[in-house]
Order: sequence, then C-alpha cells, then structure tokens
Amino acid sequence: MNDQASRTRPVAIAIRYLSMIAGCACLLLAAICFAVACQVFIQTGVFAQSYAMVGLISAVLGLLALTLARVWK
Repeated sequence: MNDQASRTRPVAIAIRYLSMIAGCACLLLAAICFAVACQVFIQTGVFAQSYAMVGLISAVLGLLALTLARVWK
C-alpha cells in the first residue's frame, strides 16, 4: 500500500502545479484579450466581439484550472 501511495504523490503534485500554470496563463490571455477589445473600441468605436469572447472563454478556463489546483490532493 505504501509503495503505490509514494508513486502517485509526485503525479498529483505535477498535476497541481501544471494546472496552476495553465490557470495563470489563461487569465493572462484573458486580460490581454480584454485590453485589446477595449483598445479597439476606444479607437474605432466598434465592439471587438471576437476578442471579448476569447477573453471570456479564457477567463472561465483559467478559473476552472485554478479551482482544480486548489482542490486537487
């Protein structure tokens, strides 16, 4: 029993850190997309729906990845 638990622990730690990295990267992408959408709206007056949708999806995925990192044991 102890041998199997010692083998799964590094995998769990790796999944936790990878999900934290992916979550932060998705939130950074969301911030960049929202900034570009706002800049396009300010300069042209046209709402950049594609950037806003990518930003929204990226923010949701980032929050889900950070939630996974928080609850993964």
